[in-house]
Amino acid sequence: MTTEQLKVLSFIKYFSGAGCIIGASIFIISLFASGLNEGFMMSIVGATILVSSMWVFGIGLMFVLIENLSARRQNINQ
Repeated sequence: MTTEQLKVLSFIKYFSGAGCIIGASIFIISLFASGLNEGFMMSIVGATILVSSMWVFGIGLMFVLIENLSARRQNINQ
C-alpha cells in the first residue's frame, strides 16, 4: 500500500471510530435518560449515527482495497 492509501485509511478509521463512540454514547445515555419507555428520538439518532459510521468505514475500506487491487493488476499486466 502507498502512503496516500494509508493516510486515507487512517482518516477513515479515526472518523468512523469517533462516530461510533459518539453514536453509542448518545444511544446508551438516551436509554437511561428516557426511562426505557418514552421519548426514543435520541435513541434513534444515536443508533443512526452509529450505523452510519459503520457504513462509512466499510465503504471507505472497500474503495481503498479496490484501488489497491486495481493498481496491482495494472502492474502485473505491464
